[in-house]
Amino acid sequence: MDTWFLPTAATGLLLLLGAAWWAFRRSPATPRRRPRRRASIPSAPTGAREVERVAWVLGKLTRVPPRKIAAEATLRETLGRTAPATFLTAVGREFGLELTLAEAGLGMTVAQFAAYVAHVRRGRRKAAGGRKRTPRTTGDVLDGLTPATLALASELGLRREWELEPARRHLTKEYLRWNARIHLATREEERAAVQARLEQIGRLREALTPARR
Repeated sequence: MDTWFLPTAATGLLLLLGAAWWAFRRSPATPRRRPRRRASIPSAPTGAREVERVAWVLGKLTRVPPRKIAAEATLRETLGRTAPATFLTAVGREFGLELTLAEAGLGMTVAQFAAYVAHVRRGRRKAAGGRKRTPRTTGDVLDGLTPATLALASELGLRREWELEPARRHLTKEYLRWNARIHLATREEERAAVQARLEQIGRLREALTPARR
C-alpha cells in the first residue's frame, strides 16, 4: 500500500467527521417556545379595595408593581400595549363580573374604573335580591342602568351616596363644560364626539329625574 494513502484517508475521514459534527451542531433544532403568559392571574390580596384590586390586575398584566400604578392615571396610558379586551377579561375574573367598555372609556382613570366596577357589583347584588324602592340616592338609580351608562357616570364623577338633586346639578355643570367644547372643536369628528357626549349626559340626567305622578 502506498505510503501516501494512509495520511490521505485519515485526513479525509477527519474532514468527514468534522463536516458531520458541524452540520449536526448547526441543524435547526426544534425552537424552544417561550412560556406563554398565564391566561389567569392570581387574585388580589384579601381585603383590598376595588381600586387596589384593579391596580393589582393592571400590574400583573403590564408587569408594573401595583403600588406604582397611579389612581389618577388613565387606563389607556396604563395599559400600554395590553389589549383592552384582555384587561376586561382579567378584571371580570377578579370580581366575578362580565364587563364591557367602549373605546372612549379608556380615558377613564384607574380610580374612575374602580368606581364603575363598584357600581356594577352593587347593581348585581341588588338585582339578585331585595325589594325595589323609590330612588333616594344616586346609587339607587345607577343600580338599574346599563354598564355603558355606569361607565359614563363613573367618568363624570357621580357618587353613589349623593342625593338626586346634587347629582343633577353636577351633571348640569358637566353638560355646560362639554357644551363649551363644541364651539372650540375644529374638525367634524371632534364636534360629533362632543355632541354624542352631550346627549349621553342629557340621558343620564334624565334618568336621575324622578318621574312625576
